[in-house]
Amino acid sequence: MSQEFVLPRRRRRMRPYLDLTAMIDTVFNLLIFFAVTSTLVGARTGMAVRLPSAETARPVPDRVVLVLLPGQPPQVNGREVVVEQIGAALGQVTGGNREAQVVVMADEQVPYAELVAALDQVRLADYSRIALAASPKTKPTQRTR
Repeated sequence: MSQEFVLPRRRRRMRPYLDLTAMIDTVFNLLIFFAVTSTLVGARTGMAVRLPSAETARPVPDRVVLVLLPGQPPQVNGREVVVEQIGAALGQVTGGNREAQVVVMADEQVPYAELVAALDQVRLADYSRIALAASPKTKPTQRTR
């Protein structure tokens, strides 16, 4: 009668590891959330200006705002000015800094001739960094059933 002595097999040791997939997904979702919400937070001027929309619209920090409303005089940072005095008003607001960015917020109902006249005064005052403000286009939502 022979009895065999069998040694138990060695168990493989499992190496501990950390699955980072869930953490990466969470961080990516937070990044998207903050990127989207930061574009929705913008400067409020207190005036009802309906801006035309553009796909490339984005917020601009540290700016001088020129507002054009239909039937009203232009406003430089909230102060009404005559069209011919836009350059002088920009000079006062910027302290003579010709590198300051001028954001033109023209209502979509403003006649084209008024917009061109205002832009012409900005360029005559030797400001070359001019941006036209627009509101971001909203994408149509698809309904699912």
